[in-house]
Amino acid sequence: MGASSPTGGNFRQRLTQDEKTAETRRRLLDAAIGCLIDRGYANTTTSEIAERAGLSRGAQLYHFPKKEELLTSAVEHLYQLMFGEMKEKVSRLTNEDDRRAMAIDSLWEIANGRFMTAWIEICVASRTDSYLRESVSAAKDRAAELIDRSFRELFPRPAGAPTEYDLIPEVVLLILQGMALEGQALNSEFTTKVLTALKTFKL
Repeated sequence: MGASSPTGGNFRQRLTQDEKTAETRRRLLDAAIGCLIDRGYANTTTSEIAERAGLSRGAQLYHFPKKEELLTSAVEHLYQLMFGEMKEKVSRLTNEDDRRAMAIDSLWEIANGRFMTAWIEICVASRTDSYLRESVSAAKDRAAELIDRSFRELFPRPAGAPTEYDLIPEVVLLILQGMALEGQALNSEFTTKVLTALKTFKL
């Protein structure tokens, strides 16, 4: 009568195991992204990912038997991290007077961030690695939807605005990504001029 329910005990144990599995996978995916940032796609190996995650090679193979599976899962994980970062920054854009300038500064910060470095590595690799292409394409489409939705909420379409108005957020992001890719080779004075122009041009 007073014994605990076997079903309840098994359920609690199963949840604990699920949590352990999720944590192990997260560590591997975080390590994969770290490798992409520090070593680049070409030098990223499953052995180093396992070592960075503090796990055995066997544990890595259990959760991701193939490198392709690990890196395609890393694409989704990276998207979620970048989505969280962008969502947090968008939530700060409350001051209507400075909203556009703050949005440009936030996007510029993201474009120069570590996650973007990993994303660029993955995007370049997807040009020749077909197993990555579908995941990268799907993540790009979802990111575009997020950017478009945020833009519409923050900057309602002015009366009489042309159809091209909807292209503004994607064009701005492409400009900032290209500038960030140039890195130190880009003249800082020119960078400042471009950022100022993006903040002040008439919509």
